[in-house]
Amino acid sequence: MAQNDFTKAHQQYIHSLKMTRLKIHFWQIFIIVAIFALWEISARLGWIDTFLFSCPSDIWALFISYLKKGEIFTHIAASVWETILGFTIASILGIIIAVLLWWFDTFAKIMDPLLVILNALPKTALAPILIVWIGASTAGIVAVAVFISLIVTIISAYSYFTSVEAEKVKLLQSFGASKMQILTKLVLPANVLNIMSIVKINLGLS
Repeated sequence: MAQNDFTKAHQQYIHSLKMTRLKIHFWQIFIIVAIFALWEISARLGWIDTFLFSCPSDIWALFISYLKKGEIFTHIAASVWETILGFTIASILGIIIAVLLWWFDTFAKIMDPLLVILNALPKTALAPILIVWIGASTAGIVAVAVFISLIVTIISAYSYFTSVEAEKVKLLQSFGASKMQILTKLVLPANVLNIMSIVKINLGLS
């Protein structure tokens, strides 16, 4: 009897989890549909400037037009390549600079005010200026992607590296570990998940 009660309770629990997931998915879809519907209605009634914001139906029509001509795949390939390139450069370069800041304490203190200033700049607002300077080419777009992601990567990674428990660092030093060994055996392994989190953020920013 007790076994049957347990099985029934377990089934009810599984059912409640499924219902919760369904509710979450429903509201997620509903919110997205509501946003697009409000956007379309606002454009049709003249509440927003369609020159600046367009509207879903016009975007969809343009998408179908590009799809029929085959141009959409060329644009997608170019965008994906630029995103991957900017993401890769920003992630690798940012982590390398963060390691250098962790390694050289004086360098970190010198760079700290500059990083704070760069982080405070409105990066997306400066993107058009960078494109004007460098040009509306692949190099310019990649430079913008790197600029937007790089500072965030450096600051986040350096913060994670310096947050490693000092006791563990001192323990390794007491055994005669070099700075390279502390980096490779403690600091980097302890921050694998944090680095993956930074990489995910960079992918979105790029």
